[in-house]
Amino acid sequence: MTTERLNEVLRIIRDFIRTEAVPLEIEFIRRPFRDLLPRLSDKREKVKALGLWTPHLRETLGGLGLPLAQFARVSEELGRTPLGHYLFNCQAPDVGNMEILIEHASAAQKETFLMPLVRGEARSCFAMTEPELPGSNPTWLATSAVKDGGDYILSGHKWFASAADGSAFAIVMAVTNPEAQRPHHRASLIIVPTDTPGFRRLRNIPVMGDAGEDYSSHAEILFENCRVPAVEPAR
Repeated sequence: MTTERLNEVLRIIRDFIRTEAVPLEIEFIRRPFRDLLPRLSDKREKVKALGLWTPHLRETLGGLGLPLAQFARVSEELGRTPLGHYLFNCQAPDVGNMEILIEHASAAQKETFLMPLVRGEARSCFAMTEPELPGSNPTWLATSAVKDGGDYILSGHKWFASAADGSAFAIVMAVTNPEAQRPHHRASLIIVPTDTPGFRRLRNIPVMGDAGEDYSSHAEILFENCRVPAVEPAR
């Protein structure tokens, strides 16, 4: 994107955030998040009409095709309000999960899991952090995914899975190859639909006294013999 076009996009986003998003902040603070969903959905449709939906994605997926440095400028404007990234469908953890699925998912997985995220029809969460081990170290994981025929069976305990409440699926980091010599080769990312038997969202964890709900929450999750199909990664 040219510098001139980027500056115009930033101006439009800045005006949108000021007039459409910031006025909702008082309700965001005072009311349950789900109460805001109808109004947030209307705002998201306005973002789509402006042609600014999913600005981080390439143009073939309906995004702006921005390189990282330009997306950082956009993200700076969106970050002026806690609602900004959500309204433009580039909120964590979906923004990262989209990138994972684009690079590594099979064609069928992209159709089932990626495209609903791109269209804003579903949300996802990312489950790595564990209460028993340092959550910031992905080489120390207790959650396992054991191959059983054509499936993986997941067992483990995760917490602070952002936005798990109401999400359609989780991307779960679990140990699949505990004997691997290199620590980073021991774990894999497994897609787990949240309606899978054995997937249990135990609670939303209070942060500064507020457990939150829906997108605005962080969950504790238990995997109890949670069985999902094993799919070869995209090549």
